[in-house]
Amino acid sequence: MALTIPKDNTGLSLPYRVLWRTKYILLTFMGPADQHGMRDPRFQMRSQRWAKVRAAREAKGLPPLPEPEAHANKR
Repeated sequence: MALTIPKDNTGLSLPYRVLWRTKYILLTFMGPADQHGMRDPRFQMRSQRWAKVRAAREAKGLPPLPEPEAHANKR
């Protein structure tokens, strides 16, 4: 099960997004094997990004995003 990466970039600076994407890609190719739930570092990154976007939208008074979609990893 994995969260999708939010398309909304509210509250995320350009340097943060570039470094986040770089780290995410590096974890994909050179990180640990896939793990389930919060043990997966990429899942943790997506979860933290959702939290940042939610907090920024709330601080700006924007309507909340729909809950992140959970889907099974397809191989």
